[in-house]
Amino acid sequence: MALISDNSHLKKLQKFNINIKTKYIVGNKILERNTDNSCNDDIKNGIICEKQYYVNHRLIHTEKLFDSRMEYTFISESQQNEDYTCPNCGMHAKLRDFSSGCPYCKTYYNIDYTDKDLGGKYHYDLILQSNTYRIITAIVDLIISLLLAFLFIKFTSRTFNSYDISKIFIYGIILALILYYFFYIIDGYVILGPIKKYKDKQNQKQIDFWNRSKIDKKTFFNNLNYEIRNKYYESTNIIDYDIIDFIELQEYVKDDNLFVNVKANVRIVTFENNKITSKFVDEVYILKRIYDDTLKLNEGVNIIKCHNCGASIDVTKGYCEYCHTKIKYFQSWVLEN
Repeated sequence: MALISDNSHLKKLQKFNINIKTKYIVGNKILERNTDNSCNDDIKNGIICEKQYYVNHRLIHTEKLFDSRMEYTFISESQQNEDYTCPNCGMHAKLRDFSSGCPYCKTYYNIDYTDKDLGGKYHYDLILQSNTYRIITAIVDLIISLLLAFLFIKFTSRTFNSYDISKIFIYGIILALILYYFFYIIDGYVILGPIKKYKDKQNQKQIDFWNRSKIDKKTFFNNLNYEIRNKYYESTNIIDYDIIDFIELQEYVKDDNLFVNVKANVRIVTFENNKITSKFVDEVYILKRIYDDTLKLNEGVNIIKCHNCGASIDVTKGYCEYCHTKIKYFQSWVLEN
């Protein structure tokens, strides 16, 4: 039985016959969870370290860059196998059997996600997207090492011939291997120092925002992730996304409403012409605070009824399928278009 936040994603993957095998770090183990439920470890919470994308049971794409500060929580297998009784008609079954509503009376069920961790991050740092930084460091290291080797041989040898040139390369490579770590540290201070200073400034702004606003951080980031999912999965070819790094958080008030701009670096995964590709983009999400007119979600299973006709509704559809009335918000924060 999927969380409210998972429904749109799972439906998109089923449409294209795509299975995502995600590997999680749980304690000192690497466990796996699959979107098609073919072979899931019973993961309650963990940190993503790898995703494998299968189309028609064939592996065609892999992603390994993730932020280890972001933790994700799931409904465990044991919870889904618990006995459950429909409060509307009294039918007894396993909780997983109610994934599409009560099989007997068709009452909709919604599983709360607000008490879960959907990838919040409360400290900004730098996530390196590639090995470019290490490659540049190695090139600089090698050039300087070769120059030092040349100067050493030039001023210590009586003659300078082809044999000395070969010694320059041998000495230079050995010296480069020895000095690489020190160049890596120096480059870190020179290149990453200003970035770290900027991140520390953004961290302090975020801390001040949480302290001043008294907003629950988990609720904020869970709402943000849910809204981003809906935004991306409305697109025909986007099958997955991951927030790689949060960059900035900025608040402002407009027409007595509180808004928060969240800038993030996001990897978007697309499926076109039987190919899966990914790209990194910097996106700005504008969240609006909803103070009232919100539906209350209880921990666990929820039966939510339409405020107009009283029919049970699936909140992920945004409206009552019986009378077509738009449902109230069930989040404190919603994405502004």
